[in-house]
Amino acid sequence: MAAAAAAAGPRREDSSPQWTPPPREPVGAAAGLGDCEDAPVRPLGKPRGICSRAYFLVLMVFVHLYLGNVLALLLFVHYSNGDESSDPGPQRRTQSPGPAPTLAPLTRLEGIKVGHERKVQLVADRDHFIRTLSLKPLLFGEGPDVLVYTLDFGGHLRMMKRVQNLLGHYLIHGFRVRPEPNGDLDSEAMVAVFGSKGLRIVKISWGQGRFRELWRSGLWNLSDWIWDARWLEGNMALALGHNSVVLYDPVVGCILQDVPCTDRCTLSSACLIGDTWKELTIVAGAVSNQLLVWYPAAALIDNKPVAPDRRVSGHVGVIFSMSYLESKGLLATASEDRSVRIWKVGDLRVPGGRVQNIGHCFGHSARVWQVKLLENYLISAGEDCVCLVWSHEGEILQAFRGHQGRGIRAIAAHERQAWVITGGDDSGIRLWHLVGRGHPGSGVSALCFKSRSRPGALKAVTLAGSWRVLAVTDTGALYLYDLEVKCWEQLLEDKRFQSYCLLEAAPGPEGFGLCAMANGEGRVKVVPINTPTAAVDLTLFQGKVHSLSWALRGYEELLLLASGPGGVVACLEISAAPSGKAIFVKERCRYLLPPSKQRWHTCSAFLPPGDFLVCGDRRGSVLLFPSRPDLLKDLGVGGKAGVGAGALGAGGNNEGGENALAEWGPVSSLPSLHGKQGVTSVTCHGGYVYTTGRDGAYYQLFVRGGQLQPVLRQKSCRGMNWVAGLRMVTDGSMVILGFHANEFVVWSPRSHEKLHIINCGGGHRSWAFSDTESAMAFAYLKDGDVMLYRALGGCTRPHVILRESLHGREITCVKRVGTITLGPEFGVPSFIQPDYLEPGSEGPGLIDIVITCSEDTTVCVLALPTATGSAHALTAVCNHISSVRAVAVWGTGTPGGPQDPQPGLTAHVVSAGGRAEMHCFTLMVTPDPSTPSHLACHVMHLSSHRLDEYWDRQRNRHRMIKVDPETRYMSLAVCEFDRPGLGPLVAAACSDGAVRLFLLQDSGQRLQLLAETFHHKRCVLKVHSFTHEAPNQRRRLFLCSAATDGSLAFWDLTTVLDHGSTALEPPVEPGLPYRLGTPCLTLQAHSCGVNSLHTLPTPAGHLVASGSEDGSLHVFVLAVEVPELEEAVGGAEQLPQLQVLEEYSVPCAHAAHVTGLKILSPSLMVSASIDQRLTFWRLGHGEPTFMNSTVYHVPDVADMDCWPVSPEFGHRCALGGQGLEVYNWYD
Repeated sequence: MAAAAAAAGPRREDSSPQWTPPPREPVGAAAGLGDCEDAPVRPLGKPRGICSRAYFLVLMVFVHLYLGNVLALLLFVHYSNGDESSDPGPQRRTQSPGPAPTLAPLTRLEGIKVGHERKVQLVADRDHFIRTLSLKPLLFGEGPDVLVYTLDFGGHLRMMKRVQNLLGHYLIHGFRVRPEPNGDLDSEAMVAVFGSKGLRIVKISWGQGRFRELWRSGLWNLSDWIWDARWLEGNMALALGHNSVVLYDPVVGCILQDVPCTDRCTLSSACLIGDTWKELTIVAGAVSNQLLVWYPAAALIDNKPVAPDRRVSGHVGVIFSMSYLESKGLLATASEDRSVRIWKVGDLRVPGGRVQNIGHCFGHSARVWQVKLLENYLISAGEDCVCLVWSHEGEILQAFRGHQGRGIRAIAAHERQAWVITGGDDSGIRLWHLVGRGHPGSGVSALCFKSRSRPGALKAVTLAGSWRVLAVTDTGALYLYDLEVKCWEQLLEDKRFQSYCLLEAAPGPEGFGLCAMANGEGRVKVVPINTPTAAVDLTLFQGKVHSLSWALRGYEELLLLASGPGGVVACLEISAAPSGKAIFVKERCRYLLPPSKQRWHTCSAFLPPGDFLVCGDRRGSVLLFPSRPDLLKDLGVGGKAGVGAGALGAGGNNEGGENALAEWGPVSSLPSLHGKQGVTSVTCHGGYVYTTGRDGAYYQLFVRGGQLQPVLRQKSCRGMNWVAGLRMVTDGSMVILGFHANEFVVWSPRSHEKLHIINCGGGHRSWAFSDTESAMAFAYLKDGDVMLYRALGGCTRPHVILRESLHGREITCVKRVGTITLGPEFGVPSFIQPDYLEPGSEGPGLIDIVITCSEDTTVCVLALPTATGSAHALTAVCNHISSVRAVAVWGTGTPGGPQDPQPGLTAHVVSAGGRAEMHCFTLMVTPDPSTPSHLACHVMHLSSHRLDEYWDRQRNRHRMIKVDPETRYMSLAVCEFDRPGLGPLVAAACSDGAVRLFLLQDSGQRLQLLAETFHHKRCVLKVHSFTHEAPNQRRRLFLCSAATDGSLAFWDLTTVLDHGSTALEPPVEPGLPYRLGTPCLTLQAHSCGVNSLHTLPTPAGHLVASGSEDGSLHVFVLAVEVPELEEAVGGAEQLPQLQVLEEYSVPCAHAAHVTGLKILSPSLMVSASIDQRLTFWRLGHGEPTFMNSTVYHVPDVADMDCWPVSPEFGHRCALGGQGLEVYNWYD
């Protein structure tokens, strides 16, 4: 690496045009150096050599040895960085399909040491062996599975293997690694995997990009919980849940010793110390908030209790974790009382030592789950999703925030590489860098403006790049501060700008060396920073200039927009003279903003390729203007263009008042998009327009046919109500700039982390932000001085998201959208050999697209490849203000439609949940080789609806009582009509006892409440729609609803939208929705709430199945009888008759609530329950019969979806609860 960098950079002499190489010596003079000692004496006129031949040979030997040492050092550094990309090993092969890719809370992270030797020739005829200090493979415990990953030098996590169901029904809580003494210490290891009450020993080996399992012991089931495990000379010592220690022989599979403590209390944590049984020490964390230190070897006979040697008190809560550092004799404990304590314990293997509390660390806002002691750091992680890095003195050095949900459960650290890896309840894995005390080059510093030589008070500040600060005072003086020179310099002084002055610097890495000033008399001054004497001064208005903004189109076009009285915006074109020492300013055109109380623009940007300008105003509207007058004529908007003003040269002045230019209105506008507080920024990137505002949200827009159309609205982080802007970073993601109370925050939506926090006092003061690839700067005024925060490396922080997080809270609904088949060019890389492919797998090209929603108010789109056993989060929709309970999908197709099908998948999605809120959006998933999943997902928001929208429009709503403000949508069903041009109906089950029907119009862009019914008079839990088709009859559309009393109701929705239909009754009061008529059939299926419902058409009728909270299943066959047209009386259409033909119940199908149910075929049904059993049932004549059942590891399953893959592959079942688990099932 270093050698390559040195070769790439030219020498200073070579790059200087003034430097010329010295003349080369003649060949004869050079050849004289090789003469032997017996050569004749040279003439006196010729110069003699500076050394003899022997001395020269010795010198060359030392030079070669030095170069060899340098080369060896470079090779050592290169291989110690773990760069596996250059390893000419075997090519990556396709990975086998795991039967159950599980996304559950990560419970443990561990590393295994890796290394191998390579033979190189540093000196001729001599072989040298270099051991590569490559990075450790990472073991992740996910449920009962072990995931083996490798981490390359670039921080990219690559999966090597998934060892499935290693602990059976137990969850993995820890790994303990012992090097194999008989083999290569760096390529083989014995690993003890434990969790809950299970233990298994596995012997593994790795190398050359492969991972193999050499030997596996049986699963040992204990009668007590395992808190810790430790290798003792080939045996395993286990600390159990009721304060006892067991010595276990993993080869024979028997217990050698079992020693309890006299205090048989329940433990919350334990730590084993020592390498032999004689010196084994256990530090037990009791529920009495004490630490008990005792020695199992002190027992004279087996099974005799041992009294504690020491009792340590200090915590006021249960102790969850502890870590011992033998080299310094320190013990760290993490507790329920939100604190971390550091104890000076010395050598715990020696009885009778003294324990002293030397540190009491408070930094977490919730319980602390994990703690780890390193030589120089203390790392803790807790329920508040924060990982803190402490010094041993108790000072917080770093804080890692980014995980969501209920906390961080697992941490692993590599102090030599300065890495910390965390795994949380959100299924995410992140790698953080230890950088010691603070980030390099970051911090707030005062620029010391106050001086007798600089009179006046500061009025405004801005940044020209990341290393030049501009400030203006109330005396009209403009000052420049250069961070390299570190001093203030006055550029100019103009008394006309002393009472009121605006200051804006041109965008770009170094501000293009331009800034603009404006005053209250309509005057604008454009100042070149390097040559302030060439400033251009002109008068644009007869009144106050309200705002200034710059618009840059690459390096080709630079515009300055100034807002004056009456909503007039002057557009100035800035150009430079050929000499570069002067500028020209020409007024191109004028725009007119829509009428509003505060009528001025706030921001502007060019829309590529540069034909339009996108502006935001103080009203919160986003406006689209043509950038040139000739486009105004082509579009035919506004009035006739007037005569433009002439160009103003350097030092020119224009005192003639306003120019006779026509004022052009916008060609497209989105009024009050960001509310009443205004738009703060406009950014164009990747064909989209991104706008931010002081409503706490940012919008994604696009322009089609000269019209602005909103795509998606996203919320910023909690508490950031003032979003000031956004920036695109090099990895393709974005960061959000905004104010959280009195702090300026740089927040990453991808990692959900506050990258930078500056306590500036709020956004109402003058401030400026600038970022480049090398540094980020934020300047603001405070206490009469300019304060500057500067961080090297730009906006981003040096950490890597090894795996994207899924949801921070419980998953409430799982819905499959469809399947995408990719070609062989999109093959998923893997290290698994082709021999491991399961029968029926169709390779890496088959990918299922699944939508999940959660209590964390987000809707996620996932890609589940069939062959890799992994899951990729494509995107997340964060439009909801409360929990999302249900999702419905319809209109699945391909991009381009049936006429021009293209690779990918499109679908319409409706999501609903708390606060009676519903959103409709479209998905488009297309192949993208640049992403890890090889897919890209585009979301377009169409419409939304809230039941209490009318309440928000009430003028005196504080005097009225709001009826049921906590209505929640529990379930959704889409009812599609067969008539063209008619949108679908969305049926919603509501917690207030209503079944509501919504009509989607204009391809989902209008969502209107059509009808409702309160037939059930209690909370409705489920709705499901199905159709009935019969020969020579109209296609019938039915809706089934289920409530908490176990009743089912069936409704005929076929004629709901027919003119003159009697299916809907008129509302009681004007303005209320229609009333849905009486149901066609009611049925008491269960004794309590129905949590799952599904139907399937069969030749004999419709097969209906339901699951209840009492663990029972109810299956019946429903027949639909529709009268013939001749039987209709008076020409009116008769209602269909529903009749139950067969009815069967399974009273004790599950031991808990049945929350998932799916009829896969007329002969097969699957059900899932909170008892963590996935059960398959055989259907036929008579009641359902049990086929088989399996145990899944995601607790509190709330929903399930199952679909067929292929006749050979079987079915896939996705279960969502406190995590996501996917099973492949073969019949």
